[in-house]
Amino acid sequence: MSYIKILFLLSFVCLVSCFYGCTKRDKLTNNAMVLQIEPADGISYSVGNIYQLKSIIRNSAKEEVDEPVSWSVFPVELGEFYFVTSRTVNFLAKQSGNGKIYLSCQGVVASVDITVS
Repeated sequence: MSYIKILFLLSFVCLVSCFYGCTKRDKLTNNAMVLQIEPADGISYSVGNIYQLKSIIRNSAKEEVDEPVSWSVFPVELGEFYFVTSRTVNFLAKQSGNGKIYLSCQGVVASVDITVS
């Protein structure tokens, strides 16, 4: 295969990859993308209880979209997550203290303050 054919093939693959990545990013991850956790701040959790949390993701057109998300809690000793659906998790409160629950999707992060007692 000649160098020109290889260069052409690589250019085509790069162009297609860039176009696909840009259209996906424009659909979801721009400055107007909004992540929200329900329920919001101000809720106290009791050790040993399970609480359901919901992720809401909106694109720039304010439409809800279903995208993979990651949940975390800090400090990690406060509790753990059990996945119910792609948008809903159960949070088991395990230890007393103050912290935050984080929700992330494609580089955008939302958080809520929590108190476990």
